Amino acid sequence: MKKRKEAAVLLHIIFSFLVVVGVTIMYNNIHYGEGISWITHETYEDTPEFTKQLRADIDEIFNYVKYKEVFETDGRIDYSKPIVRVTDGPNSTKEYTVDEMIRRAKSQGYYLNEQFKVSGGHLPDSDNKNLNVRVDYRAYEPDFVATEPGQAFLTMDQLSYEVLTHLGNYYSFYYRFIQNPSNLKFEVRYQNSQKEYKLYRNVAGKSVDDFKAMGKYLYVTGESLYVDSNLTTVPKDVSAQLEKMNPYNNGNYHMTIGVDTSYPYHDAYETASEAYNQVRLLYISGIVSLLFGILGSAATLYVLVSLTGLEEKGPYQPKMKRVKLLPAEGCFLLYLAATLCSLFLADQLFNKIIHLFLAEEQWYYGELVLRVLIYYAAGLMFSLSLLKRYKAGTLWTGSLLFRWRKNLSLYFKNHRFTTRIMFAYIFYLAFNIVMILSFCILLFTYTDLASRILMGAISILFLAFDLWVFHKMYRHAWETDQINQALLHISQGNTTYKINTASFNGKERELAEHINHIGTGLEAALQEKVRSERLKTDLITNVSHDIKTPLTSIINYVDLIKREGIKDEKILGYLEVLEQKSHRLKTLTEDLVEASKASSGNLKLEILNIDFVELIQQTNGEFEEKFSLRHLELVSSLPDESIFIEADGRYLWRVLENLYNNAFKYAMEHSRVYVDMIKEDDMVIFTMKNISENPLNIKADELTERFVRGDVARTTEGSGLGISIAKSLTELQGGQFNLYIDGDLFKASVAFPVRK
Repeated sequence: MKKRKEAAVLLHIIFSFLVVVGVTIMYNNIHYGEGISWITHETYEDTPEFTKQLRADIDEIFNYVKYKEVFETDGRIDYSKPIVRVTDGPNSTKEYTVDEMIRRAKSQGYYLNEQFKVSGGHLPDSDNKNLNVRVDYRAYEPDFVATEPGQAFLTMDQLSYEVLTHLGNYYSFYYRFIQNPSNLKFEVRYQNSQKEYKLYRNVAGKSVDDFKAMGKYLYVTGESLYVDSNLTTVPKDVSAQLEKMNPYNNGNYHMTIGVDTSYPYHDAYETASEAYNQVRLLYISGIVSLLFGILGSAATLYVLVSLTGLEEKGPYQPKMKRVKLLPAEGCFLLYLAATLCSLFLADQLFNKIIHLFLAEEQWYYGELVLRVLIYYAAGLMFSLSLLKRYKAGTLWTGSLLFRWRKNLSLYFKNHRFTTRIMFAYIFYLAFNIVMILSFCILLFTYTDLASRILMGAISILFLAFDLWVFHKMYRHAWETDQINQALLHISQGNTTYKINTASFNGKERELAEHINHIGTGLEAALQEKVRSERLKTDLITNVSHDIKTPLTSIINYVDLIKREGIKDEKILGYLEVLEQKSHRLKTLTEDLVEASKASSGNLKLEILNIDFVELIQQTNGEFEEKFSLRHLELVSSLPDESIFIEADGRYLWRVLENLYNNAFKYAMEHSRVYVDMIKEDDMVIFTMKNISENPLNIKADELTERFVRGDVARTTEGSGLGISIAKSLTELQGGQFNLYIDGDLFKASVAFPVRK
């Protein structure tokens, strides 16, 4: 037990540390304060960092447009181009080339490092007036105008340093965007005529659509004020800079920029995108660490309470009894007061100590950590108290809410539903009116801190009560749904369905119990009916079996007597009648057993694919000669192709045999019997029609009942079970059996689904 406690404590410390790590990672992330939606809804291209980088690169592009004219000739750098013009004395003007200024900068020890920044050397003292010259022209700043006295004067060393700086800027851009592949592509074009134009670009052969397909793009023309772009923030002065650097007096120019957001090349964009993804991953890891730490801390706390709570004996038991005396709400108020006191001491004392050890920019985070520790300690103690109450079984039963609810239920439990709803709504309305009026009075009358705290407490109480009312309404609705679901199941025949009344309260519980009793009664009645049907079927089967044994003996002895060679015609007539009646009784007994089995479904089917058309043709052949005995003409209309159904061949033949025998017995002599078969959608329908010899003063539904015949006088030898057996066997095989009577016209139809 001790080792398990130590392991639980160690795990709790580890999980608490994960919480601190997760909070620290998220708090110190650059995206702190944006929530977590940016993780899934924001990309690097949507960030201000991307916009800032693109803005800087656009400025570099404009500088490149300027530097290209300054340092290049026919697309190549030209060191012999004049770069500056100075006046170093009366009537003494000199012009210096790029090469001359570079060599002068080198003589002072200046050079360009790997980042194309000027390094080395030292700047001469600008106060040395003897070395100053007046700068009349700079190729890289042709529009420069001095605004203050002395602003146009520099030393030659300072001027060479300045030229070298601009040359380094040119080299830097050329290296990043021209010499090496870049994720940023651009094209700037100024055109005066078909042959006279100036073109600046780092990619050739791409249309505007190609630039747009890269991901992020910017397209500006001199002919439109609209900036075509999908950037989150579009630079405002691009059009102005384009117009400012236009060498021709027209609007025939454009600037197209595209950033390939798949970042196939290693540059500043790819590096920043990778860093952004790492920040995202770090933020997600902070969330995971925080959640995992919270869940682990809660679980280990529960384990600690389980190990050290109620299982211990001795001095712990009296302590638990003392804790029981205080309700859960009072315990909450106690820990809330302790927390407020701790926060007050932290603000007045401990925060001052934190300021002694942390830098000013870290004070807020240190104070936040201290507040979190106070909240955690108070929450830990309160959670332990709740867990102890939970283990003791007094968390709910020992609370004030439970006592109030128990007392209030006495006033509502025995009232009708409408009365309870009316009282509940009146109480709810009165409470809301009081809370709203209290809040308004405090809001418009008092402005001190205590009133604001009271307004906050009223708001919390108001919200809590409304949530509680919503919960009760939702629970009553849920109970109604459960009752409705039970009634639906019972109405559909599922009388064994029962409601779990343990989750119901009040009159709803009584209603649920009554419904369960109804279901139990219906189930008992249904079982009694099933048992009665089973007994009836067993009785028919047993009686039929008992009759069949002596009947078989009678038939056999009649046959033996006939073989004795009796010459008396009268006795032979008696034997003939006896044989006919015994065979009829045997047939009736067999039909009765089969009808009982068919109606109860107590038959074993062997479902096969059967050609229905071929089976009807065979049946026609079987009964054609028999029909001729009563001068009945069989007229059939059958499809030419085969139609397959799924049925048991033996029982389907019995259905057809009963129908044909029925026509043979009851059809008018010298009439026709029509046999048809049609296919409608996915069903095949077999129909037999004939004219009855006797009047059919009976309904079609009654003919399908047992022992009912159309021959009311019972002059034929039918058992009255043939049609009933045919209907039961058809439905048992998944078919449909229907009878139609129109005057003396008798029609029977058998339908089966066509096998697909």
